[in-house]
Amino acid sequence: MTFSERTGAIQTLGFTERQAPFLVTVLLHAGVCMDRQYCAFAGIRHGQKTQDFFAKLVERRFATMYRCAHGRARIFHLQRKTLYDVIGERDSRLRRPTPIARAVERLMVLDAVLTSPDTTWLTTERDKVTHFSTLLTSRLVQEDLPRLTFGSGTQTTVRYFPDRLPVAVRGDGQGPAFTYLVSRAAPVDFRQFLHRHANLLRALPRWSIRLLVPAHLADAGG
Repeated sequence: MTFSERTGAIQTLGFTERQAPFLVTVLLHAGVCMDRQYCAFAGIRHGQKTQDFFAKLVERRFATMYRCAHGRARIFHLQRKTLYDVIGERDSRLRRPTPIARAVERLMVLDAVLTSPDTTWLTTERDKVTHFSTLLTSRLVQEDLPRLTFGSGTQTTVRYFPDRLPVAVRGDGQGPAFTYLVSRAAPVDFRQFLHRHANLLRALPRWSIRLLVPAHLADAGG
């Protein structure tokens, strides 16, 4: 499904032309969101319209609300299966309950996406595999894409792009921009990320990696 098709599907559930694309963005990238992110997306100030929107999500059981540790900020988790089903992501792992620390990481990813509203984002495993397999059809095979294999023998499952982080497709000739969320001070996980993407990066003429660094790890690269 295209983003436009997904937006239309969400509108059939009773959401407006402004609310629907925001919900699709959240459903694809994070599963969680905050009031301020909707305001930034819609270009409005926090007020009655924002309160009514999130109250509607909670009242119709599309979302569950919980508060951050300091008690002021609210996080909304879009967990209703109907939402994911109508956009073609019925089995999305973003529906599952998540610890607050993981929710904060997902909010960072969503912030990164929302700061580039005119960018095309590859989000799902299917979208990424299709894009890069088509783009690099003569340079690499699907097995060269980032992947992890689970199980053994006939009971194996291959997951492509297992990091589940968005990739920006830019039209400026700069190549795709991969997103990486820093979660530890030591670069062990980042090295594994690079190793998984090595074949793909070698096949691309140009590319970049955007690091998302939480405040408490701001000095990790020093």
